[in-house]
Amino acid sequence: MVLVVFILLSILIGWVVPQVLVPRLPGRVAVLVASLVALLLGAGAVWVGAQVFDGLGVEAADSAFSRGFNAWKIMLLVAPASALQARRQLEKEQR
Repeated sequence: MVLVVFILLSILIGWVVPQVLVPRLPGRVAVLVASLVALLLGAGAVWVGAQVFDGLGVEAADSAFSRGFNAWKIMLLVAPASALQARRQLEKEQR
């Protein structure tokens, strides 16, 4: 259950954050910055989630963080892909 929650959270953050940030950031740097922000937010969410699962007694914090970190690796692919897609959509709309 813990892994599924972290996978869904990672995919959600990795997709939504770049979609929101890319149109608001100037230039070509938007893709890189949006991806990095998504990755940092995802790492923070994994840490907070591990603490929550530990506090609820579901799983120890270190074990939950390990599972969350494995799920976070999905964002290494999702966040840049989402940012690039948002950038292409923005360029398409500007034409």
